[in-house]
Amino acid sequence: MAEWMKLRVLGEGSFGKVYLVLLRFTQEQNSKVSLLAMKTSSSASMVREKKIFDLLLGCKGIVQCHYYKIIVEGDKLTYNLFMEYALYGSLGNLIKIELFSDKEVVVYTHMILKGLYCMHEKGIVHGDLKPDNILLFHSSDRHIKYQLKISDFGLSKTSEEANTDLGEIKFRGTPYYMSPESVRGFKETPLDIWSLGCIVIEMSTGLREWWNFESTNQLLCKLAFSEEVPKIPDKLSYDCKDFLRKCLMNDPQQRWTAKMLLNHPFIQKK
Repeated sequence: MAEWMKLRVLGEGSFGKVYLVLLRFTQEQNSKVSLLAMKTSSSASMVREKKIFDLLLGCKGIVQCHYYKIIVEGDKLTYNLFMEYALYGSLGNLIKIELFSDKEVVVYTHMILKGLYCMHEKGIVHGDLKPDNILLFHSSDRHIKYQLKISDFGLSKTSEEANTDLGEIKFRGTPYYMSPESVRGFKETPLDIWSLGCIVIEMSTGLREWWNFESTNQLLCKLAFSEEVPKIPDKLSYDCKDFLRKCLMNDPQQRWTAKMLLNHPFIQKK
């Protein structure tokens, strides 16, 4: 049996809310108290998200879900996911306040890649990979500040669900990190690799490459109808530039996989 107490709101969106909660498990004479993040929503899509968490159980680079509870209130169902609490916030917040060293960019990219490799090997596409969906945890390595873990699988799909509603321009994801094919409805693992490339540029420079667009529609149209890719900053090292070229190929079939990228010279510098 479990009881919980909401402490404060951590985030809010169209899906529902995320709370910081104190969760107490009780069993006979024993009890265990944990500080967790609870995602709560009335959307049945949370059932699918829980299944994805189950598939990713034990993956080091993925936020872990510890408990799941459906509450019935009258004729309404509320779905609750209890996940690891990221005390240090998100990569998105960190980018805004810190300049990363070259070493940190390499190490953090490696952490994200390991999470992606685990997902992709299980046929899961994240679909909305961005700094705000990568959370910061305590690192056991005294030379590295944080352990990064991928979170928020609300837009994720399994290989069986990957390509539905094709051909029509869709807005499912965050435009700055969306790949050309994802705008047209294609949801396969290469789109996460494109997003990773955008994140590496942002970690390296502090800026989003597509920052100067006047509107979301302008950016989405560019992605859908042109063959332009994000500009790779000149100041980056040769290996970093080559790594980004492998991530940001317009043709998704030509992009390197997470497994291939883990062996790239840029990552081997960690």
